[in-house]
Amino acid sequence: MADSVTNRSGVIELLETILEHANPPQIAVQHAAHRAVLDGRSMADVLTRDADAAVRAAGRNLVTAIDSHVCESCRPA
Repeated sequence: MADSVTNRSGVIELLETILEHANPPQIAVQHAAHRAVLDGRSMADVLTRDADAAVRAAGRNLVTAIDSHVCESCRPA
């Protein structure tokens, strides 16, 4: 994340929220948002080793959310 981001852990928490909340009327949008977060799994691993404790904690929560993610829009066709 860029140095200009002042609340890095808040941004990571937003990514977790994207995975946890559904938007049934817009399944294609939800699926695209979920794929974007899920595709960032390797970066989430990096965040779990960040120097900032809040970022590490948010990174761990995001990894957990990614690893346990299941929803209707992400199920294989």
